Amino acid sequence: MKTGIGRKIKRLCSIAAACAMVASFAACGSSSSSKDLVLTIWGGSIDKTTMQERLDLAKKKYPNINVKLQYIAKDYDTKIQTMFAGGTAPDILEMAENINAYSSRGQLANLSPYFPEAKATFGQSNVTAYSYKGKMYGAPDRSAPAVVYYNKDIFDAAGVEYPNENWNWDTFLANAKKLVKRDGNKTETWAYCEGDWWAWYMTWMYQNGGRVINSSGKPVINSKADVEAMQFYQDLMYKYKVAPTPADLTDSGADPLFAQGKLAMEVTGFWNVAALKNAKFHWGIAQMWHGKDRAVPMFSNALAISSQSKHKDDAVKIVKFLTSKEGQKPIAENALDVPANLAAASDKSFTQASWNKSGIDLSVFAKSSQNTYAPPFDPKWSQITQAVSDGMSQTWAGKQSVQTGLDKSQKTIENAMNQ
Repeated sequence: MKTGIGRKIKRLCSIAAACAMVASFAACGSSSSSKDLVLTIWGGSIDKTTMQERLDLAKKKYPNINVKLQYIAKDYDTKIQTMFAGGTAPDILEMAENINAYSSRGQLANLSPYFPEAKATFGQSNVTAYSYKGKMYGAPDRSAPAVVYYNKDIFDAAGVEYPNENWNWDTFLANAKKLVKRDGNKTETWAYCEGDWWAWYMTWMYQNGGRVINSSGKPVINSKADVEAMQFYQDLMYKYKVAPTPADLTDSGADPLFAQGKLAMEVTGFWNVAALKNAKFHWGIAQMWHGKDRAVPMFSNALAISSQSKHKDDAVKIVKFLTSKEGQKPIAENALDVPANLAAASDKSFTQASWNKSGIDLSVFAKSSQNTYAPPFDPKWSQITQAVSDGMSQTWAGKQSVQTGLDKSQKTIENAMNQ
């Protein structure tokens, strides 16, 4: 009896020991993988390559922190939200205009305590853009202000001075009229091109003292200032005929027109530098003109930390490194974008980049950053921009007034924000 009990106890102990060993191995495996942070990004091959270079630099500083890079090519927000819903959100996320759709749901960690010098490091506009209710939820990572790309050959032929920050709307219009080249009823060269992209129409509004959302969070897109700005915008197409109408553009746009040498100037971001490397004409970049106010759109993204992260302290260390001057150097060296860190953007690794074979004055980006405005990255940002596109589409087609289009946009935005 005792022997049987003894054997049974011995067997149970053996089983328990084996289970403990298995559990130990399982725990070790789980612990090893659980220490790996996950960072999600979108973009192309250059985005992946550059981020991995930066993570390799971070690894040298923090050898005990492993970061797995997860690339999401399509439907980024949809897939990230699915991960949040399943409790498997990444530790660190690349974010842009939709950041406050996340922060307003409590899905992101407040980074303000970890970046006490954020405004001095990244600039006021970048901090404001990635803040919600006074708290910063994204550390600015890449930040390229819009600049004016101009065709030197067209300007020289017309005898017009190159665009610069001293131009006002009157100067812009007077020079634009001189830059248009027509053969009978056919326009061979346009002065400027616009469309329904927020960075274009919103900038004219901001330069006229207008806003889409006011400081109290209320939509005001049909204000007097915005109506005036959009009327000027509209008149460039239909009254002064210095910019193509939607019908004139067919399936083309500002970038293709400029690349074809048929556009004197366009306002866009850093990405156009690489797109024009094989251009058959001489071109340059300049700071943007101004209206009543100086206002330049900013194209940026940020790194955020998930509120679900179990390794927040490590995630903070990685985000702080990636947004430091050292961590952003590969952004400049690889011609990916303009670093959001102001010190990195002013460093010779960017301003005197070896890839700049055309001798473009890259300091224009840093200078333009001083006049940027923060787009209203409201949690309903997508609905806001869609409301403007829908409400103003018939206006830009020349079939309704500016006031009617903005009134439609205002009503749709009010309904979206009240939901």
